[in-house]
Amino acid sequence: MERFKVWYSIYQRIRFFKKMYPLSAIAKDIFLFPLDYVFNHRSIHSVRNVTMAVTHRCNIRCEMCYFHQQLKDIYDLPLNLYKQIIDSVKMSHPCIILSGGEPFLHADLIDMVMYAKEAKLPTQIFTNGILAFSHLTDTLVKIGLDYINFTLLGDSNSHSQVARVPNIYEKFINNLEYFANHRGNTKIILNYTVTPRALNDINHTVELVKRYNLDGLRVQHYNFLLPGEFKAQESVMQEVFGVNSNTHEIEGLLEESSIMADRLLDFKKYLSKEIPNIPVQWTPTLTETEMKNWYSKERFKTQRKCLYPWRGILVDANGKIYPCSKIYLALGDVADDGVFNAWNSAEMKKFRAHLKKNLFPACSRCCKL
Repeated sequence: MERFKVWYSIYQRIRFFKKMYPLSAIAKDIFLFPLDYVFNHRSIHSVRNVTMAVTHRCNIRCEMCYFHQQLKDIYDLPLNLYKQIIDSVKMSHPCIILSGGEPFLHADLIDMVMYAKEAKLPTQIFTNGILAFSHLTDTLVKIGLDYINFTLLGDSNSHSQVARVPNIYEKFINNLEYFANHRGNTKIILNYTVTPRALNDINHTVELVKRYNLDGLRVQHYNFLLPGEFKAQESVMQEVFGVNSNTHEIEGLLEESSIMADRLLDFKKYLSKEIPNIPVQWTPTLTETEMKNWYSKERFKTQRKCLYPWRGILVDANGKIYPCSKIYLALGDVADDGVFNAWNSAEMKKFRAHLKKNLFPACSRCCKL
């Protein structure tokens, strides 16, 4: 029964993001995906989503962010390289997901969205909302942005504390309110990132969803790896690829986090009563047993497979392609190698082959599961 609920929740999520996952694409993958998955020598050219970290810069310093070291960089994905990526992938009609860093810090964000929309590609932005000013909102809505995710970190007090920048909640709310009142056909999703500090403020999400009549709620589970998992990942990367590869994640679980599973399970019941008609996406969607295991000090036990590297491409602000946002194994550079040459490189095929046998240690507690 629990598994059925998980799959039903996934189905509801797909139908909510129907611009990203149209029925035609789903039908195509029913035939193509098994071939791509089983025959590892095949070069894959059917992509469902392309995530681009368009900048490493960010205007806040969230306490749970694993990207702090990279935020010291000044990488911005050049617009000409971005256009090259769009031109390369548009035949697959993937969703374009723009993230960072904070994408609103990129001077060419509007041009990026416009270019994707001119190619008739569904486009989504993940933002902390602080720089989503009214004139930018008006332009994004006008050019047809499909989805925008505003990331909430707590309530009026804890939001600024988790972001580690004072007095930013009011800016967040002002921009969210303006976008909600002028959204046009753009769907607004409140993206709540679970943290131990703001755990008890999670009900504030429901208040905002109701107040601004938002289109959806996304609950991002607290991501972390145990110290032993970092060491195990280093060993696997050396053994399989002969390289030292960075693993992007926070380490360990705070002592007070042992109550997180119970609190989130209560919140899940609360959601079903308070906003029964609003789509809720949990990333990942977990059963009760899995959620209790997730928020423990044991390795996350799962029989799930990660399918992301077969249909998702991640491009970093430095122009390099990586298998995913956690494992920074450089597959190639877009400017030198092209998108699909890098995505179908020998290293990526080796990565997929290993992933079919076993999840990497760094895959534990990943939102893609």
